[in-house]
Amino acid sequence: MVAVLEGHDVGGTCVNRGCVPSKALLAAAGQVRSLREAHHLKQLGLSVQGVEFDRAGIAGHAKQLASTIQGNLRRSLEALGVDLLVGQGKFTGPHTLSYGLPGRVDVGGTVTARDIIIATGSVPFVPPGIAIDGKTVFTSDHALRLDWLPPWVAIIGSGYIGLEFSGRLHSSGVGGDVCGGAAGADARV
Repeated sequence: MVAVLEGHDVGGTCVNRGCVPSKALLAAAGQVRSLREAHHLKQLGLSVQGVEFDRAGIAGHAKQLASTIQGNLRRSLEALGVDLLVGQGKFTGPHTLSYGLPGRVDVGGTVTARDIIIATGSVPFVPPGIAIDGKTVFTSDHALRLDWLPPWVAIIGSGYIGLEFSGRLHSSGVGGDVCGGAAGADARV
C-alpha cells in the first residue's frame, strides 16, 4: 500500500497557495509591466495605449490554474493506486500513524508502513502579537484573494513568495518595502 496523508488540499502549499498561483499572478503582472513600457515598445515600432488589468480576472486565472493542477495531481496519484487519506497525522509507533480531522469521527484511521516520508507543508509565519485581520494586516494566503489593491504595503519576509508578491504588486502600481530577516536584506520596492 502507498498512501498520502493530506492535511488540507492535494498538492499542498505549492499548488494551492504558493508556487502555482504566485507564478500565475507574477506572469500576468509581468505582461502588464511589459505593455506599459512605452519607450521600449516605441523602439520596436509598437504603440499600446491605455493598458489596464482586471484584478478579479487575473486572480480567477490563478485560482483555476491551481485547481486544474490539483485535479491532475489527484487523478495521477489515484491512477498509480495511491490511497489519498485526509487529516492530521500523529506517530503512535515507529511505523504507525493515526490520522483524523479535529472534531470529526467519520474521517480517520491508522496506517502502518515500513517507510514514511514526512512532508509537513507550510503556513505563513505570523510574529507573536500581530493580529491578522485580512484587510490591513494579511498573510500571503490572504494576498492571493485580495479584492482590492492597497496603495502601499510592507512585505515581511524576503523569500521567494515575498519577492514575487513585491514584483506583482509593484507592477500593479502598489508601492512598498520588503523587509527580510538577514542584515542588509531590506529593500525599497
